[in-house]
Formats: sequence, structure tokens, C-alpha cells
Amino acid sequence: MYTMKLNENWAVRFEELSEGADRHREVALRTEGWMKGASLPCDIHMPLIEAGHIEEPLVRDHFFDCEWTENKSWWFKKLIRLSNEELSPSRIELVLESLDAEADIFLNGSALGHHRSAFYPYRQEVKRLLREGDNELLVRVTSGLELHSGPAETERFKERVGIEKGHNRGDLRRVFVRKPQYGFGWDWGPRVATCGIVGGVYLEGHEEATIRHIHAYTESIAGNEAIVRFEAEIENFHPYSTLEAEVNVKLSFAGEVVASLSRGMPLRSGLNYVDFRQTLTNAKLWWPNGMGRPELYQVSFSLVVGKRKISFPDFDMGIRTIELNQDPVSGGERLFAIYVNGVRTFCKGANWIPADSIYARITDEKYTEIISEAKEAQFNMLRVWGGGLYETDAFYEACDRNGIMVWQDFMFACALYPDDLEWFREEVKEEMEYQTCRLRNHPSIVLWCGNNENHWNFDMWKQANPDESFVGGAISYNELAPRIVRRNCPEIPYWNGSPYGGIHPNGEESGDNHYWFEAMMSPEMVKRITPERYDDWNSKFVSEYGYIGPCRKSTIERYHAGEPLDREGCIWKLHNNMYEKDTVAAGITKHYADAGGLDLDRYLLYAGLCQGLMYGYSLEAMRYRRDCSGALFWMYNDCWGEIGWSVIDYDLKRKISWYFAKRACAPVAFIVREADGVLRAVGINETGIDIRCELDYGYVSFDGLTRLTEQATVLLPAYSRDCVLTFPKLEQDWTSGCWFVSPKPELSVVETLPAILRGGVVRDLKLPSPALSVRDFVRLDYGVRFTIATDVYAHAVHFSLPDHVKLSDEFFDLLPGQSRTITIYDTSVKAEEIVPMAVQL
Repeated sequence: MYTMKLNENWAVRFEELSEGADRHREVALRTEGWMKGASLPCDIHMPLIEAGHIEEPLVRDHFFDCEWTENKSWWFKKLIRLSNEELSPSRIELVLESLDAEADIFLNGSALGHHRSAFYPYRQEVKRLLREGDNELLVRVTSGLELHSGPAETERFKERVGIEKGHNRGDLRRVFVRKPQYGFGWDWGPRVATCGIVGGVYLEGHEEATIRHIHAYTESIAGNEAIVRFEAEIENFHPYSTLEAEVNVKLSFAGEVVASLSRGMPLRSGLNYVDFRQTLTNAKLWWPNGMGRPELYQVSFSLVVGKRKISFPDFDMGIRTIELNQDPVSGGERLFAIYVNGVRTFCKGANWIPADSIYARITDEKYTEIISEAKEAQFNMLRVWGGGLYETDAFYEACDRNGIMVWQDFMFACALYPDDLEWFREEVKEEMEYQTCRLRNHPSIVLWCGNNENHWNFDMWKQANPDESFVGGAISYNELAPRIVRRNCPEIPYWNGSPYGGIHPNGEESGDNHYWFEAMMSPEMVKRITPERYDDWNSKFVSEYGYIGPCRKSTIERYHAGEPLDREGCIWKLHNNMYEKDTVAAGITKHYADAGGLDLDRYLLYAGLCQGLMYGYSLEAMRYRRDCSGALFWMYNDCWGEIGWSVIDYDLKRKISWYFAKRACAPVAFIVREADGVLRAVGINETGIDIRCELDYGYVSFDGLTRLTEQATVLLPAYSRDCVLTFPKLEQDWTSGCWFVSPKPELSVVETLPAILRGGVVRDLKLPSPALSVRDFVRLDYGVRFTIATDVYAHAVHFSLPDHVKLSDEFFDLLPGQSRTITIYDTSVKAEEIVPMAVQL
């Protein structure tokens, strides 16, 4: 078998939509108007930017100037030069990995077929059409909307498709097109309708047989032994003869072969299946981030027919088991907990959206960095949201390496879908079959989920319209998906939707929950900006909630592109989330100072601190509750620069809130809450070792002069989360001090930060002026390390470094007399550039 990549030197042009597939010969012969030298993956916006036909859509308001592209047909042409040797295989297949979205494919003037999904490849045997010398591959592709514009087709979807009002965002026709839905605009992203050849293209040469699929998974784990399974689908191309073959599988760890299996077998014509089962001793397990190492084994699979060896691409697997536990808890409610290797996990992290509005240009390096940042933030889960895309291999491989569990939605979001139509159901089946087989070997995939918010919408629409009978999409989520997941990867749990569970799909008694209308999307402003609202949750797993905050100033300057940074200006408002609705300013005013009178730097600082407060407090509130098993805020990343939900901005700069989320996700932590005058400290230990902690706890005044404290020793068993300490709150002046539980740093096996409980908003606190000092500056191979110390309470300690500089922690509070060691991951920073500051009002 050989693979010939065809990703370079494509020519791209646009024509009117009326230039249909039947005009392919005329279009191919045109000599003028081609944009040449395009590389795949290629969204049509990329060569347009390169050729100067459009400005970068994600800067200023340029996305408005790109809307014309939706109403054109786009033609991609590639010259393929083949030798006799390259034509020698008995079977040659053409593969186009992803076409967005309605596409017609032509080879040497012959129509190969039509493809209507970005979510699975087009594959066709083409040897009969290839010739020695030059061959021409031509692809016509459109955004797909033009085929579904008639009122007879779209009428029943009115008021049944989530469409963000304003800035031309949203299009109810999107539900007919199997492509990333967010491209037509969402509250957090512009309308930049994607279109193009958005995956690789290649020719694949075969002889007698090939390996189509491998399924590698863990059957069971007992002690230090694991049973692993390898199942292969092999195709014999001969229509009526068997072939003698030898099937080989090799499993390696850190370069050493730990299992080698082989079996001879006759291959029947067509599809064949072979299954290997192997017991491993001293198995190295894959663990989520913070619970252990995400160990990976390497799998090599090959087929020998006669003297010919046919190899499947090597891949990694992790030895781990997954269970979705929904055991009963008190009050007739049920858990919703992911168990990894038999251990209950608390899934902490955020929701993932595509990392660019033009997703074809997301590089492997960007995936690597942004997933590494999730690990550094001490996340262990990302939820791949159903309005985006099934990500590239680079995304899932990065999650595998970093111990980031993936909750994987199927690609349906915020709408009814027309799965009562046979053609649509067939497209969905192909998509689900392909993606479950493609992704099942990744140890990071721990849950398949049918959709985003569609069951919830069914329920709300039904309550508003009791006679409503059409529940478009239910066949896909309730029948097709569970059947396909069960057949292709039964070891991975399936869940019908998010939110889902209970009589009403967004209830708190079971399943997962999206906590929006009780907090950030409440019509009452006070509920949006009060972190204590999150203490009222009783959800078993919160898979969406959020709060809006700004990105770094340098990012805002970049997307303003020379325009003034005016909070009332057009560009500012275009890049402001549509659900913000003055919440940022209200939060600043409640917690820090009157927002209207602030300069831009102070406004951005306080806004970032408010978002950090809301994310940090809410994550802790959910970890504090014993029957809650997950907290995923909306959202982790951005597809463009905006004031929005994320903690890492489009330019991959950490927002202020990133550091709050990191602290709240620490694998070893204490969380303090008050009820009826009693303070309870929950101790969390997500590691595999028991940890004994010496604690100071009680009340301390901000100036450090009053200390009402005690000491205690507590044991945090491995993989535990429970109340370890209670003590009376005592009636002290909350404006002049705070309550805390602080592990003694010199006795801590793992760095564990103090848990601090303040009695009110920062604006009302009597904070003294701290004397911050930097000492013990040390240069390292990867940066610098220093110690920061204070005499009195210091709030939101930061260091005035450039936005791109990454630190081990920043914007943290210090108790009176406390010090912390901080690492800066930048070797160019000098000691005199570190200027410690605390927020003072």
C-alpha cells in the first residue's frame, strides 16, 4: 500500500452559484481568475486573504465584507502527475478527508459523485480513470445553504433553531447542512461561513488486501494486570478467492515490546474480522490529569500476504476503563459520575469550541499549546461542543498525552434537525459510523453525547406548544447514536444529550445540567454577578455555565487594528459577547469600583478579576458538594478576539481568569463554606497517595494583628473528597479580616494553597496597603523563580509583566505574613522587571 498526498499547489476560483456541476468542463478550461498555490486544508477565505481580495475577517468589522462568499460556487483544481509505477497497484482510491459542505468531484473530466458532509470523508476507487502523465482533479464546493432556501422546507423550523439576533448571525437553514454550525454565527463568534476542502486529499494504492479499521481497548483491569483487546477489519479485494495471510500485532511501552501476537488465517472475499486478547502484567495505566500519569502504549498492526507486508499506521492507546455511574443517592436522585479505572473522578474543566472561526487554518502547534495550557490549568476534562466539529487527530492526541478527558458531542446544537428525512438520516449514520471508529482508540474519549441542548429545547417547546408532535433530531440521538456507539465502541458510555436526565432534561436530580437562567442569563442583574448563587446548586454534573470577561489589552489592540479602544465604539461592541448586556460593568461596580469612571487599564483589570472570581468560586462550590461529579464552565477558548466567556483568548494569551480557574482545579485542595454560623472545610485529594496535612485555621485580621487560630492534623486519603474540619465562625468584623484554612507549607508533600473565605465584596473591605517584597531570584533553564512575600493581606497580587508572559500563578491573594514561590516561564525576564502589585481601592 502507498499513500500519495495531494495537499499542495491547488488553484481556487469562485463563480456564481448558477455555475453548477454541469458546467465543470467550461470552468476547468478557464485560464484567468484562479488563485494559485493554495495548500490543504483550505477554507476559501484563506486564498482570498492571501490574494488581497478580502481583509482578515476576524479583525475590526471585516467579517461583514465576507458575506458575499456564501453566495458563490467555489472551484478547486489540482494537477496530478503520475508515473507507470504509481499506477501499478491493482486498486487506487481517492480520499478527500473533509469537504465543507456540498461538493461535486470530477477526475479527468468524469463526474465521480456528490458529497454533502464535512464530517466524514469522500472515498472512491479511481484506477480506471487515472493515466500516466497529467491528471486533473476538480472539486466544486458551496456553503450548502442555497439548496435549502424554500419556505416549504424551512417553515417548520422557524422558532425552532437557535439564532443569535444581531450582526447577521444565525441562519435556520444550517440544520440541513452537515458542517460546523457555528460558522453562521453564535453569541461568541461572527458569521464567517466556512467552505472549502478542509482536510487532506490523497491517493491510496492497494494490492490484494488492506486493513480498514483497528479497535484497541481495555477489557478489564484487576490489580496490576490488564486484559487488552485488538480487533481488526481487513478487506480482501478479490471478489471470489481467499488469500492466505498472517496478521501481526505488537504492543510497546517506552520503546520496549511488551506483547507480540500473530495469527495465520484465510481472508475471505470482502470484509474479515480478527480478534486478539492479551493479558499484561505490571500494566501502566492511563490516568486523567492530577490523578496519575497518562501512560501510553504504542500499537503496531500489520498484514502479510505472500511476500507483501501491509501496515496500518501506528497509534497510541491507553490502558484504562470507563464507567458512567448513575447509582441512586438520597432523595430519589442519581449520581452522574465518570469512573476511570474504577475510581470516581471529579471532571473539572471547560467547554471547547473550534479555535478559529476559519477552522481549516488551525495548526497542530496551536492544538498542542492550547491543550498544554489546559493541563497547566489543572483541568482534566474538555467538552467538545456539538455546534463545532469533530476535531483533528492532533487535538485528541494532545488530550491523550496530557491526561485531558474528552466529553465528545455529536455535531448537533440548539435546534430541531430534519432526521425524518431519509437522506438526512443516511448522512448522520455515515458521520457517526466514521467518527466513532476514528476516535474510539483515544483513551481521552470518555463519553459520547448525542447533542447540545436539543432535548432541553424539546421540553421547553413542548411545554409552550402542547400539541407539538415534531421532535426533529430525536431519531439521531435516541436511536442511531446509541446503536452505533454500542456496536463500534461499547466500552465508552453514551449519553443522549446535554443537558439530559430526569423528567425535565435540565433538572438537578440526575444527569447533567446547564446552569444559565439562575445565574449569568438571569433577567435579574444581581443574580448574574453574585458568586454565592453557585452555592445553591444541587446539580449532579454541571456541563455548562459561564461569566463574561475581557481578553488581554494587547489582543484587544490587535483586533481593533489601529482604531481607538473606545468602550462605546463600534469595534468594541462588535467584539463584545451578545449576552454581556452590561454585566461586566455591573460586576465591576458591585465588587470593586464604579465602572463608568475607570480608565481602560483599570476597567480591564477589574473586569478580569470579576470573571476570575466567578469562575474560581463556582468551581469550588461544585467541588465542595459531595454528590456533584463535574463542573465544566462555558468556555475554555475562543474562535476570535472578543470580550467573552473564555479563559484563554484567541491569541492564546491567558486571561486574568485563567489563574483563578487553575487554583480552583488544584488536585489537592481545601474549600471552606459557612452554614448556620459553622465553617466546614472540605479536603480534596485526587492523587493516588494518602496525604497528611498540618493545618492552621481560624480568623485573621487583614493587618495581621488579630489572629484567632487553631491547629489540626487531617488525613486526605487517596482519591478522596470529604469534610475534614468544622469550626465556629465566631462573630468577627468581616470588613477587617477573613476566615481561612492554611496547610503549613514546610510540611506539605504537594503544594496546597490556603482556603480563604471573605465575608463580603472586595469593595467593602478595609484592606491595608501591603509591603510586597521579591527575594530569592533564581535563573532556570526554562525561566526564573522568585519568592513574593507580604506583611499584611494582599489582594490580586500581580507583576506588571507583558501579556504574553506565563507564570505559575498570578492575581492571587496572600494572607498576612505569607510568602509564595512563583515561576516565570520566560528566560528573558530580569529581576528589576518584576514589579509586584496588589489591588487597592
